[in-house]
This record gives sequence, structure tokens and C-alpha cells, in this order.
Amino acid sequence: MGTGIFSMGTRAMFAAQTMLDTTSNNISNVNTPGYSRQQVQLGTEDGLFTGAGFFGRGVKVQTVTRATNEFLTKEVNRTVAGASADKTRLDKLSQLEKVLPTGESGLGYAAGQVLNSFVDVANQPQDLSARQVVLARTQEWVSRVNNAGQQLTELQSGVVLDLGNTVDRINGLTRQIAQANDAIAKFQGVGHEPNDLLDRRDLLVRQLNELVQVNTVKADDGSLNVFMGGGQVLVLGTDVQKLSMVRDPLDSTLGRVALRDDVNNTDRILDETQFTGGALSGLLTFQDEDLSFTRMQLNSFVRSFAERLNSQQSLGLDANGNPGQPLFANVRTAAGVQLALSDPKNLAAASPFVVSTDIANRGTVTAGSVRMLSPTSPPTPAPAAPPISVQFFQDSTAASGISYALVDSSNVIQLTQAWEPGVPITDGVSFQLPITGVPVPDTDISDGVWNGDRLLIQTTSNPLSNNGNALAVLALRDEPFVVLDLADTETLSQVLSTNPERAGTLTDSYSQMVGNLGVRVQSGRTSAEISQTLSSNAEQTLNGEVGVNLDEEAARLIQFQQSYQAAAKILQVAQRVFDVLLETSR
Repeated sequence: MGTGIFSMGTRAMFAAQTMLDTTSNNISNVNTPGYSRQQVQLGTEDGLFTGAGFFGRGVKVQTVTRATNEFLTKEVNRTVAGASADKTRLDKLSQLEKVLPTGESGLGYAAGQVLNSFVDVANQPQDLSARQVVLARTQEWVSRVNNAGQQLTELQSGVVLDLGNTVDRINGLTRQIAQANDAIAKFQGVGHEPNDLLDRRDLLVRQLNELVQVNTVKADDGSLNVFMGGGQVLVLGTDVQKLSMVRDPLDSTLGRVALRDDVNNTDRILDETQFTGGALSGLLTFQDEDLSFTRMQLNSFVRSFAERLNSQQSLGLDANGNPGQPLFANVRTAAGVQLALSDPKNLAAASPFVVSTDIANRGTVTAGSVRMLSPTSPPTPAPAAPPISVQFFQDSTAASGISYALVDSSNVIQLTQAWEPGVPITDGVSFQLPITGVPVPDTDISDGVWNGDRLLIQTTSNPLSNNGNALAVLALRDEPFVVLDLADTETLSQVLSTNPERAGTLTDSYSQMVGNLGVRVQSGRTSAEISQTLSSNAEQTLNGEVGVNLDEEAARLIQFQQSYQAAAKILQVAQRVFDVLLETSR
């Protein structure tokens, strides 16, 4: 009997001690990342058969298990990957948002100031200081454009750097997972799981999901095979597929993720569908969608403004009477556009043509400045060269009852057109002439005597005093000429002539561009908040299942302490019984 009590008491004390040790280990690791609560599994020792039946032989420690939930663990990994992707993208979007500021610090405001500066030139075209202000405002806009382009370049360089660092971290984690697989597989068949190794591997997988979303498949030997969301294998047992960051073969400024073949020293660029979550996915999404779209719109905005002003500049005459030279150079890049003029006299403020009214006119018709439609060098309108007479005559087929004829210096009619109030007079090719008032038409053009109102268009003789082209530049403030989706193969003039509905005014287009970026930022912020909430909830749910609760562990500590004391009491009683037996035997 004594031996049985001694044996059972010893086993009971050992079991209680083991549970106390395990509980202490749980409490010690309450703040350890990735630690799962461990628990001692007890079993009854097989009974001892006697003639009086089976006598119990106490308790035995079967193993120490860890709390785990495969479904919740995969849910955490999935939500962690989504949250990391959204947060990474939002961080970059927040930086991108600063490239297109609103208000007086924005590119739209600076561009508007360039156009507004032509007011003084239009009022006093002979004032060189007013022209110098135009060049100063233009240089300010160029500086802001180049600054925005530099910021985009730096953002792209940052993305490439982050891609490289992320790939290096992924390779480090996959290598550690393979090492953990090797260590875990060595314990296969011993009947007990290496809990701490399993926790460590689960933590590595979770950290890997922060970088790139992966799926895992458990093998028979206990190792974990790891695949990217698109199916590309990263870890197969103890074998690791190494990733690398390479430059895009079509655009060396872009970064791509490739599968590295060290044997053949080659890299195979992976399709973007392989990256379904994690920081890697967020970086690639920002690079290929957000940054690319914003750069395209900014390039289009800059090109539209620069090409349109260059075009208008070419339609006028400078102070020396020469056709206007380009105001901007390198207009095909956001980061390289430059101011091409330095002499204020080279600003083409004058129109090649001037208009005057016949002193014999009887109507109220008044002409504005001639606006050129196409560059001419020398300035020659089609179909006739100035002087050109615009003669109004009665025409019952016209809605207004009046038409006009463009007559050359040889008194030959080159063009007739119905006149409509508010519609500029034009030859349809090279110029427009806005007029106000109502002309008195010739009622009978067959008598050979002209009795109607007329206007005379002539070549500009004093360009320094003419403001026709400066007024045309001012009119750009309300003209829809900015195209935000201008392709590299397109020119602005082509788009404006074939698809004018794609164009917007300067103010509206910049607001639209800023608004488009704002929508992306807000969408990214919303996605990040939602995904972070989902990740936190999944993490809390998993922790509720496998994490350490200090209140519960403290209660267990008291419980197991009492069990230990009770087991010690068994041994104390056994010792007393043994002593009594010895005394009796004497």
C-alpha cells in the first residue's frame, strides 16, 4: 500500500509541477509576439489488476499542447495581407497628394497667373516691363512644374527602393521558414509537437503576409509549403524560391518583382496577378496605377498648356515684327519643360492683321482684334492675302437676312458666308474677326456699286502697338484647351480639332486633376481603415482562442498550487503510514 501511495503521490506532484511550470511559461510569454497558450494534457495511468479488481495507479503527463485554430490563423494572415497592402498604398498616396497642391501654391493658379499677366501687355503692348512680368510669371510656372516632376521622380525612386527592401525581407523570411520546416520535420514521429517551433513558424508566415500574401499547405512530415496568392511557390519543404527586384524592360524607372534563378543567373518577371496582398502589392498598385495615372494627367496638363501657348505665340508677331517663337521648350516631359524666351521683345503680343471700319458705314458694326487660327510665315490668310475687304450684303437665304463676302485687292470675291450675330467673321482657315453691332447690307449687289457696310483687314505695320495676339492669349482663360488624357502619340491640335469634347478649361481641368487624385486618396484611406478594422477583429478573435489571459492563468496557478499541496499531503500521509508500519513491526 505504501508503495502505491508513494507512487501516486509522486506522479501527482510531478503532474502539478508540470502544470505550474506550463502556467508560469504562459504568464511569462503573455507579451511575446506569436506565442500560443500551452496546456498540459493529463491521462490516467493504467490500473493494476488484482484478485480484487483494478486498482488505480494515479495520473500521468501525456504531452504539452498549444492552443491553435487553423481557420482563424489563415483568416488573420489574409486580413493582415490586405491591411498591409492598403496601408502601404495610402502612405504613398499621402505623399503623392502633396505634389498637386490647391490654392495659390498650385500649378493651376500659377498657370492662370501667366494668362492674367497678359492683361497689362494687352493694355500697353509697347511697355517692355509688362512683357517682362509675363516672362517672370511663366518662369514661376515652369519652376513649379519642374518641382512637381522632381517630386514624382523621387516618389518613383522611393517605390523602387521599397520594392527592393521588401523583396530582401521576403527572401529572409522564406529562408527562416525553410529552416523552421527542417527543425520541425526532425521531431516528426516522436509523438509530441515542438510547440515553440510551430509558434515561431506561424509568426514568420504572418510576417511574410505583411509583405506578400501567401497560402500554406501542410506536408506529411510536418513542414509547411508556402505559395504566393497567385500560386507561385516560395517554400517547398526546405527548398526556397528566391525573389529579386529588377527594372522594367520597357521603362527603366519602374521596378518589377522577378523569380531569381541563381543557377542560370536569370530573372523571370512575375505577373502582377501573383501579388494579391501585402506591402508588395500595395507598392506595385501605387506605382502602376496611382502614380502612373497622376503622372499621365500632369504631363497632359503641362503639355496642353505649353503647346497651346506655343501655338498662340506662333500666330502673333513680336515687337520686331517677326513671327512668334515658342514660349516653352521640352514640352513633351513634366519634369523638363523650360522657358524658351528671355527677351521681352520676343513676346508675340501683336496680331499679323489689323482691321478698320469704312468711314461711310451706316450701321453700328464694330470690329475687335483679328485672331489668327493657324501659324503663317509670312502671315498670309487663305484664300486671299490682305488687304481683304469684308462686305455685307442682303441675303434672304441667311437666317439673319445678311451675308458677307471676303473680297481681295483685285475686287475678286474669295468667299461668301451667312452672317449671324455674335459669330466671328472667318475665312475658315487662318483668322477670326469678332464683331459687335449690326451692319447695314448692300441691298443690290448686281448694280456694281457697293452701298453696304464694310471692314478692311490689312497687314500690321506697327507690331509694338498692336495687342491682337495678347487679347487672344487672354481669351484662353475661358477656352477649353486642356486635355488630361493626352497620349504620347497625339498632339493637342489634333485632339482639339477631332475630339474637342475631351478638352476643358484651365481652371476646370486642374480642379479635375486634383479631384481625381483626391478621390484616390480618399478611397485608399477608406480601404485602409476598413482592412485595418478587419485585421484587428481577426487578430482579437484569434487571441481569444489561442492567446494568454492573465486572469485565467492566475486562477489556474492557484488551482495547480492547491493540487501540488494536496499531492504533497499524499506523500506526507504515505510517509506516516510507512513509519507506523515500521514501529508496529518492531
